[in-house]
Formats: sequence, C-alpha cells, structure tokens
Amino acid sequence: SLMSLEDELTCSICLSPFECPVTIPCGHNFCQDCLLATWKDSYSCPQCRTLFPSRPDLKKNTVLSTVVETFNLRTSKSATGPPAKEEEECGVGEQEAIRCDTCMQAEATHTCLTCMASFCEEHLRPHRDNPTFRLHQLSQPIGDLSERICPDHHKLMELFCSQHGRPICSLCLQQVHKGCSFTSPEEQRNIIELGLRDKLGLLDGNIEKTVSAVFQIKDQQSKLKDAATKRKATLAAVHHQMRDMLDQEERQAQRDVDLELDLCQIKLRDHMKRLTDNTAKMTKAKEQINALLSQSQSLAFLQATFDFNANKFNNPSVPRINLDSKKVTATQAFTALLKEHLTEILKQ
Repeated sequence: SLMSLEDELTCSICLSPFECPVTIPCGHNFCQDCLLATWKDSYSCPQCRTLFPSRPDLKKNTVLSTVVETFNLRTSKSATGPPAKEEEECGVGEQEAIRCDTCMQAEATHTCLTCMASFCEEHLRPHRDNPTFRLHQLSQPIGDLSERICPDHHKLMELFCSQHGRPICSLCLQQVHKGCSFTSPEEQRNIIELGLRDKLGLLDGNIEKTVSAVFQIKDQQSKLKDAATKRKATLAAVHHQMRDMLDQEERQAQRDVDLELDLCQIKLRDHMKRLTDNTAKMTKAKEQINALLSQSQSLAFLQATFDFNANKFNNPSVPRINLDSKKVTATQAFTALLKEHLTEILKQ
C-alpha cells in the first residue's frame, strides 16, 4: 500500500520523503543535507550508529530518488486530483540544467537508462572506456527519469506495446501485456519519425510543384499581356487606314479585346488564389509536423499521430487561357472583311 511504501521512502532524520538520497557503507539511506548536518566531529550512521574512520564518499542513489519521485507524483495525484491547466503550463521554457548524479555539480551530457543516472563528460568515461558498460543504453540528458519508470512495477520501461500503444516494462510483458506484440521505444520512435518525414517529403514536393505552377501562371499573364498588345497593334494598323470613316468602330473593337483580357485575368487570378491558399495549408501542416519532431525525445511523441490527407493537396494545374474567344475572333474577322469591302469600294 502507499502507507507502507511511504515508511520505506522516509528519511529517519527529518521524517520526510527522501530529498537527494545517499547511501552510506552500512546500507542505510538518508537525505544528503540531513546526513551532513549530523556529521560534525565524527562520522557515524544516525540509524545503526556504525562508526566510520573517515568521511564516506557520498553519491546520489538515483534508483531510490526515482522511486521517491514516482511515489510523490502518485500521492499528489490521489490527494489533489489532476492539476489545473494553468499549473501544467507554468514554467514552460524554464528548464533547469541537469546535473551529474556523481559529482552533483557539473552539467550532465548523457543519461544512462541502464544505470538510471545522468553523468557529466568526466564521469561518463567508464561507460566509454570500460567494456562492462558497452551494452548500457545512453541518451540525451533526461531531467525527470520518473516518467521512464513503470508506475506498477517500479522498473525501467524498456519496451513499447504495439497493441495498446504505450511504454511497458518487462514485468508488464509477462502479466497484463502477455501475448501482446511489442517493440523498443527507439524502433517506435523511428517508425513515427519515418512516417512524419514521408509526409514532409510529400508536402515539400507539392509545395515545390505549386510554386512552379504560380510562376508559370505569372509568366502566362505576361505573355497574355504581350499577345493582347500585339493584337491591339494589329487592329490599330487596320483601323488607321480608315480612321476618318471608322473611328467609332475601332474604339469598339479595342474595348472588346480589353474586356476579354480582363475576363482571362480574372480566371487566372482566381486559380492562382486557390493555389496560394493550398500552399498556406501545406506550410501550416509542415510546421505542425516539425513541432511534433521537436518533441521526439518525449514519451508523448511515441503516441503522437498526425491526421494527414494527401488527397486535400492535389497536384497543381495551369489552366490554358487565351484571347481567342468567339467575340474577339469575330471582331477581328469583321474588321478584315470590312477593309476588303472598303478597298473594293474605293477602287471603284
């Protein structure tokens, strides 16, 4: 029960749960500050009174410290219920440096998930040089190792249950999760990362195609303007020969071409807006995936999902729009025919 476990995790000096527990040669555990306060002229165990000829070398009992953190977390949840959202968000971004559990001074560079302790570069040397530690699992510094401890069995959660989608320890695999398919957290992390990176690749490809389509549309706009200018010049050359007689007809023909150009431009602007909106949506999805990837070292990342529907991002297309509408073509044909008729009339 929690009460009996609390007795085992209580310092016999301050009668409170251990804070930075250390173990002395006789096997008893105390808070580091409590023990140092009792050591003045001699060095003895406050509990069994064993006398030590010299001051023992004190090192943090990382396993006991993790168990105490887990116990405190469970008791606080049962006493106060789930914390308020404001309290959970309090202190975000104010992470303290993780200290070496051996010297308790230097900043830790790695955490050993086998030893359940963090080490600075100096005290990590045995893990690098000694073959005995070759199979120990090293990771980036982890501040709260309690989240890696199974709340039911107080063992390191070294496995990930694929069926239930949660981290488990070896005892969980033998009991509640017996018969479940499992993998390692690293393999599960790689699976999620690979899936997210595939989605990023698809988004990058679609964004690149969309940007290319927008560039082609802008180029087409420029060509349409050039084509319109040339056609207006052709019409102007024809009407110049009969300006005195057909000035009003020329102005009407010019307005027809300008109107058709405006219609073409409106169609292209509408299509380009749809492509631009699609680019914004894909960019937002890309930012959300990068946000998930930035949390790849947390346990929450192992259960992360990202709803991604590739069908929403269709391949961009460039519409074929030109000035050869029936009205423009008819206007140009009428002008040419009128010139022929006028020429025949003038010849007579």
